[in-house]
Amino acid sequence: MTKNLNRAVNLTSYFVSLPPTSHMLGAMILLGVLFGLIINPGNSAEFPNAIADGLLLLTIPALLASLVVKLLMRKLSFKRIIGTALGGEAVYCLAYSIGLVLTDVNPVWAQLVILVGSALVFIIWYLIARFIFILKYRSIVFAIIQLLFYLIFLLSNPSFYVTSESFIDVAAKFYLSSFVLLGALAIFFFIINAPMKKSFGLSSTDAMSFFFSQWFYHNKDLEKAFEKVGEPVKTIMCLMGFKRKKDTIFFLTPYVHFGPFGNLGGSEFSYLLAKKIDNKYNSKTFVFHGTVTHDFNPVSSSEINKILGTVDSSIQNAKYQKVKVALSLANSEECKAEALMFGNSAMIGLSRAPKVTEDINFGLGLAMMHEAEKGLETAMIIDQHNAETGDVTSFEPGSEVGFNYMQALSKAVSKKRQSKSLKLGVATRQVDSDVLGKAGVKVAIFSSVPEYVLVLIDSNGITPEFRNKIEKEVKKLGESVNRDFAVGIFTTDTHQTNIIRGVLNPIKEEETLLTAITDGCKEASSDMQEATFFSDKQWFDINVLGAKQSIEIVSTVNSIVSVAKITLPLILMGALLLLFAVATKL
Repeated sequence: MTKNLNRAVNLTSYFVSLPPTSHMLGAMILLGVLFGLIINPGNSAEFPNAIADGLLLLTIPALLASLVVKLLMRKLSFKRIIGTALGGEAVYCLAYSIGLVLTDVNPVWAQLVILVGSALVFIIWYLIARFIFILKYRSIVFAIIQLLFYLIFLLSNPSFYVTSESFIDVAAKFYLSSFVLLGALAIFFFIINAPMKKSFGLSSTDAMSFFFSQWFYHNKDLEKAFEKVGEPVKTIMCLMGFKRKKDTIFFLTPYVHFGPFGNLGGSEFSYLLAKKIDNKYNSKTFVFHGTVTHDFNPVSSSEINKILGTVDSSIQNAKYQKVKVALSLANSEECKAEALMFGNSAMIGLSRAPKVTEDINFGLGLAMMHEAEKGLETAMIIDQHNAETGDVTSFEPGSEVGFNYMQALSKAVSKKRQSKSLKLGVATRQVDSDVLGKAGVKVAIFSSVPEYVLVLIDSNGITPEFRNKIEKEVKKLGESVNRDFAVGIFTTDTHQTNIIRGVLNPIKEEETLLTAITDGCKEASSDMQEATFFSDKQWFDINVLGAKQSIEIVSTVNSIVSVAKITLPLILMGALLLLFAVATKL
């Protein structure tokens, strides 16, 4: 499963960011100028004519096509339109250059190269309009428009493209060539659509369109597909409350996964849950990553209401009590457990840092919860998710890592510890970062021995190096005021940030974030107040993608990629042979 997941995940590495629009416009002009100088070599007196030819053959039609597309679809990003036009211009430039070289060798081959080049650009415009601009049927119109402009300027230069045919005849040949490739593409789509259609009742091309619609425009059409294949499950909500003189702090761990990405499913739950609870109860809420994997991704963002309803039920029945707090740390091999004990309850963070600390299977999490609750009333088990090394994995029941986690947890809850009256200080910070979620950074300091400094970062993970640096800086801060700090670094594993590039977006070393964390620690330290405590655990129903569906989706994507690698070259070769027939017979 991990191998298949890695293969599917790696597909996102092909995403790139476009340069500024002004840079691409400059590149369009420069490409036309350079091409003009290539096709008209000569002395400096001929440079103006050469430049004019290049601009007319390449730059002007690309700009006109961009402007017309923008006028027809004002909501489209002009930057993406220009990027498409520049890519098409580069292909035309290559095809025209090769055609020029072949003209004296074999005019038929020269014409074939230009036909193939124009057909490829036709397909490029169609694909981008279809999947990036999300224009299912109008995509073909844009491809037709750009080819028309190039044809007009190509045939207006008889010194470059010599023909005795009429404009209509030449246009028919070019459009027929383009539709040959389009037909080949339709056959290819038919083949790759079959596996997804059979498994989920949704074509691969529609799924891809939904995917890009969310990735680029934050639309939620893909949730409709998730809802079709999702399944109901029972899971847990753990809640701890700390009532202070003027406010209440909530620690919430819903055992759902904050994915799959962007604003789909539960990706923004680490932020939205805290926001909604804080607005309703005038509280400060910390939302943690439970022991769950991608199997527990909610099918839609509306599933948040099921969690909120369970939270409301717990808060309404809450009975706060005075308790003492203690910190208990233990490890087994590389696995560590950080247990904050509140009377007869515990919040237990799990980590393998600096080794990869990734998702933990729900079944393994339940086993650890059961182990902890042999001597406790309530145990909130949290995956600290605080060492991202680039591995896409999860820890399953029966694994050596799972066994070591269980041993570390058992030691932590059973060892003797020093207790103190519960005091708590908190602080929140917002930092402008592409890989930080909307919930920002939250800090909580507890009056345990040593004092436990909990740093919660709303991110998809954190590198071991930056985690170590944060821990050192916070401990140094404690030493400067003669206080002994133990530091726990947590991330939410939010997937709302996973629209930047790929699916791994860990927090790396950022001075602004480090400053925000240390400032937050100073504020939380001065905010220490006595608090009373309550805890609750409830089961609730929610619709998620599910283990079977997750495996099947990943397997289907990989099978489509495998089929595509074989069929695409064969279909393309057949289309090129047909294009050759078009070029020689018409």
